[in-house]
Amino acid sequence: MADGGGANVEAQRVAQARGELRVPMSISMLFPAPYGGYALALFLGACGSVAFVLLKLPLPWFLGALTACLVASVLGLPILRPAPLSISMRATLGVAVGSAYTPALLERLPGMLGSLALLIPFMGLIIVIGMMFYERVARFDRPTAFYSAVPGGLTDMTTMAEDSGANVRAIILVQASRILVIVFALPLWLQWHDGLSVAQTFASRVRLAEVWPFDIMVMIAMGWSGWWIASRLGMAGAPVVGPMLASGLLHALGLSTVKVPLEVLIVAQISVGAMLGCQFRGLTLKEFTGTMTWGIANALVLMVVTGGVAWAVSRITGFDPVSVLLAFAPGGQTELNLLAYVLGLDVAYVALHHLMRLAIVILGAQIVFRTKTDWRK
Repeated sequence: MADGGGANVEAQRVAQARGELRVPMSISMLFPAPYGGYALALFLGACGSVAFVLLKLPLPWFLGALTACLVASVLGLPILRPAPLSISMRATLGVAVGSAYTPALLERLPGMLGSLALLIPFMGLIIVIGMMFYERVARFDRPTAFYSAVPGGLTDMTTMAEDSGANVRAIILVQASRILVIVFALPLWLQWHDGLSVAQTFASRVRLAEVWPFDIMVMIAMGWSGWWIASRLGMAGAPVVGPMLASGLLHALGLSTVKVPLEVLIVAQISVGAMLGCQFRGLTLKEFTGTMTWGIANALVLMVVTGGVAWAVSRITGFDPVSVLLAFAPGGQTELNLLAYVLGLDVAYVALHHLMRLAIVILGAQIVFRTKTDWRK
């Protein structure tokens, strides 16, 4: 996830080194550790995706895989987050989102400035609400409450939180809960309340057999170069943001018209959904009824606040209310950009706002981290 990351990756590595993670004999005979755990996660994710497609549920390839791996994680099945696929699959979705940019975007940018400016006080509002909730209701200590309330940049948040003496495990759980609630609630709401066709498999209908080899090389180049440059610059969410910017720039300038084929996008959605579901592996009943429940409760509060703000911003700026809702929703940028792409909404508008959101929260968290030296260990 652009806002997410592996909640249990390090713990899994330690467990693997100790030999504590086992996979069923039938799988381990086919795949050496830890690949059996990866294969099981992807297999269950694919099964969940097919089930969601058959049931015509929202965002089926992504949410189906997420649901299947979430259930498997809670049940303690020996799945492992397929981390080796993380960069390539997120980069694929980044390139796809960037391909929705058009040359007309450059002309529309000035009209988006007002909406982007309104995002700044909104971010401040939900951080204050979240911090008050976690500190006064959930009784978190102040550093843990702050880094739990900041909506985005999970890797950056956990790094700064650890150096500040915060409870990193609690932060990971509440941040993952926030993303989980929002990426489930929004598609369900849009499909069953607004009547939007969120159950379609994907907006793109370009097939792999129709794509020229040169176009494939161009897409790989956009994904790799975008990720490499973004990671070297230390950008948050580099595997998604970098490829999205590289693809968006080329498409906005009219230098490229290539589209990621449907089959590749399906694989990417299943993989990213499985990775998010696997983050809850090892979740205990105490953590669920305690820490994670607070995260879910706060996410529901944020959804209500976001709905009201999105309605107001839409009235003020004139932008489509559904696009505004997805742009302002404090969920994972990968998932919300994907949802906008599936619905055929204003992807550029949504994506630019999530880039702005990441910039605001990372900059703000850095300022707090450097000034609140009394939080340090």
